[in-house]
Amino acid sequence: MKIIKNKKILSFFFFFLFSCSINSGFNIYDMNGNTINLNNRRSYDNKSIKLFFSREEIKTDFIEINVIASNHHYYGDFFFDEIFMNSLNKKVSLLDADALIFEKDSSRYLFYKEGFIYFTAIKFKE
Repeated sequence: MKIIKNKKILSFFFFFLFSCSINSGFNIYDMNGNTINLNNRRSYDNKSIKLFFSREEIKTDFIEINVIASNHHYYGDFFFDEIFMNSLNKKVSLLDADALIFEKDSSRYLFYKEGFIYFTAIKFKE
């Protein structure tokens, strides 16, 4: 009886961890709003992604490649939340992006959901 109870607890624990790790509160879209599945990509680049708060800050030509939406909970200003930024860096490292732009006006995306924060992933032109 005790073995069955332990198996149930262990199964629940693994299910919980797996469900939390599937998207970590981040949704990735192409520029048309189609969801991109990154579950099959396992190569993480451990570099910190550059974060811009306006397009005017960027002095290099770039193209917009993806949109990252997050309902991930953060405390205070998200860019000071180390856990949030580590999760964001890890997710963005699966993309071929050079930087992110924080979107103050998220309503420019047709797939906008209230309560989410949005970033545009960009690639610098060579």
